[in-house]
Amino acid sequence: MKISISVVLLLLTVTVFAQSITVVPHESHVDVSNSSSIVGDLGTEIIVKNISNDSIEIKVSREIISEPLGTINYFCWVSCYGSNIGSTDDVVLFASQESDSTKFQVHFDNKGIAPASAVIKYCAINAANESDSACTIVYYNVNIGGFDNTKSSSFSDFHPNPASFYASLNYSILPSQSAEVVVTDILGTIVENKIIKNNQGIARLDVSNTPNGLYFANIYVDGKLDAIKRLLVRK
Repeated sequence: MKISISVVLLLLTVTVFAQSITVVPHESHVDVSNSSSIVGDLGTEIIVKNISNDSIEIKVSREIISEPLGTINYFCWVSCYGSNIGSTDDVVLFASQESDSTKFQVHFDNKGIAPASAVIKYCAINAANESDSACTIVYYNVNIGGFDNTKSSSFSDFHPNPASFYASLNYSILPSQSAEVVVTDILGTIVENKIIKNNQGIARLDVSNTPNGLYFANIYVDGKLDAIKRLLVRK
């Protein structure tokens, strides 16, 4: 008897979603010796790369693994966000194989508490497919003391902050001193200068025409940098 055997081959197609993004921090362990921040805290940049063959829109997130009470951390991506923001829907379009080393900036401020250390997880995410993401962990460490409380000058934080129309800070300097508030955006472009003439009072800034984002007030006393204050403008 002749047996005829028919073999049917079923081709199984399995779709595998390969990761499209890589993230690499400039520094994975950040301290005062290697911080790239220009605002008096610890900071670094995370290199984000699209390793796929297609253009994708990328957004980012931040997750606190550990952080001392009284300290803060924040990140910048398109704009800079306050310490209460853990993720953003703002996206940046990356062409195939495109890499960027400056847009994703991350910061930790010990707020004068020392020693202090924090561990923060940062992720870059494909906005069209959130399972397609890449993450890295940055370790921050501060071993030196905080702010000098013996200074003759003092400057409060801005209030309100975030601000929509006006922002103010309280100040006190010696009668023999002079002070200047220089406000810059995150790229260092000066958006406003204000001379402080009295030895104490309130310096008021008009931000009604200032675009949304994070700004830094560099405060100079007798020509020397004395303090840096953050100001978030949000309309």
